[in-house]
Amino acid sequence: MENTRGFETSQLTLQMRRTDNPETVFAPHCHEWYEIYCFLGGQADFRVEGVCYPLRPGDALLLERSRFHSVQATAAEGDYCRATIQFAHEILRDDEQCLLEPFTGTAILYPGAWEKIDRRVEALEKASEMPEVVRNLAIRTELVGILLELFAMSGTATGATETHARIQEVLTYINANLTAPLTLEGLAEKFYMGRNTLARAFKRATGSTVADYILYKRMALARIFLHSGHPAGVVARECGFSDYSTFYRSYKKIYGQSPSAPQAADENDEPLTTALAPTPDAL
Repeated sequence: MENTRGFETSQLTLQMRRTDNPETVFAPHCHEWYEIYCFLGGQADFRVEGVCYPLRPGDALLLERSRFHSVQATAAEGDYCRATIQFAHEILRDDEQCLLEPFTGTAILYPGAWEKIDRRVEALEKASEMPEVVRNLAIRTELVGILLELFAMSGTATGATETHARIQEVLTYINANLTAPLTLEGLAEKFYMGRNTLARAFKRATGSTVADYILYKRMALARIFLHSGHPAGVVARECGFSDYSTFYRSYKKIYGQSPSAPQAADENDEPLTTALAPTPDAL
């Protein structure tokens, strides 16, 4: 049995989910929005960028946009239950952007945070039912309240308990070079590892293949800049795709739609490398 409820706007989604499926697996993925993940019940193995974060009911994880993550839940000791809030950074005013600082780094696990924010999450859900004239304001106000609570708890945040040092080096390199050619063979040679050895270690640490990780990271990066209004052709080139058709097919396969920005880019368009180049910490 599965139960899901919540709401969605152009800048925020809230979803509450409960399932008694004993082997619920959420494949490795990343978003172009920030995410607050609250673990409410059951047992789960949560991985972010190749490191494991142990979860207890009531814990929260803060995920910066484009951070690769996955969760495998078991219902051995009760239903798997969680709440997630995903939001675009544009929903916050300029003077509120500092509330995103706790999402960076590795100390992103907030033990027992649900006890502090559960009523605010309930208020956020109720805000979606407000009259249209004040709905967006009410939703933004409740989100800011949640972020303020988490900001105040940042001193209690902890990091991961399990790391794969060698794979972390590979991940850091990939994230710093998403716009450059990247292949399993090239990475294995650079890090003095056998191709199969790297593939197995990478899959064990992240739950993903090297190729899928690179593709999803490039897609998340592309989606961010498409939403910022950059032409799709330029974004494709600057996000490491050799041709637009490959980018188009990949984007449509992952997101179920064609790129939303203009698809044609003039050959004389200025490169967007400076604007698009990712930083390792941001990804």
